[in-house]
Amino acid sequence: MIKIGLTGNRYSGKDRVAKLFERISIPVFHADVILKFLLNNNFEIQHNLKTNIGNGIFTNDGYIDVPMVRYLNDFDRLINEAEFEIFKAYEKFRLKNKQSIYCVFHSSILFERGWDENMDANISVFSTQNDRIERCSYITGDKITDITNSMSSEMNDLKKNDKSDYIIHNYSSDEQIVFGSLLTQVSKIDQKIIDKYLQNEHKYQP
Repeated sequence: MIKIGLTGNRYSGKDRVAKLFERISIPVFHADVILKFLLNNNFEIQHNLKTNIGNGIFTNDGYIDVPMVRYLNDFDRLINEAEFEIFKAYEKFRLKNKQSIYCVFHSSILFERGWDENMDANISVFSTQNDRIERCSYITGDKITDITNSMSSEMNDLKKNDKSDYIIHNYSSDEQIVFGSLLTQVSKIDQKIIDKYLQNEHKYQP
């Protein structure tokens, strides 16, 4: 099975692209969803977080207080506690879907954490910062200045593109055009990955 990483900065359209891969029957492991579940529900991880970082990163309801984590600059330590369990879940996911030629590892921090090195190839969903700001403002209603400040901490879009094997471009604001363009790009990448597998089938284990 070929392991494909999928990433992109906020409001680039990576979630939509992930759904398109699922639409063409490709299994997608949603690492961000698994991460959130582990941090908020795994007793051992929560115990380690309280011991190593402190109770202050939890709300009164027992959930991770994301703004507090960002304020303390403890995001990496937070991920460190869950990383092993994320990849253990990913391996189970791969075995469950071993009949597939490839599966997608969908993560917003793929390059930031160096997880791209565990993949056979990586896809970056690219949208200009202006497009992403406009998209975010429309969806959330947040102020442009707040969105810009939030995005300033992200890895540069072009750097992500440079580190990727495939780039999916997402520009238009027209829904029909966006859907058609993204689906076409996903289909082309799908065929390239299948071709790669057929040429080197002996390299890839279930």
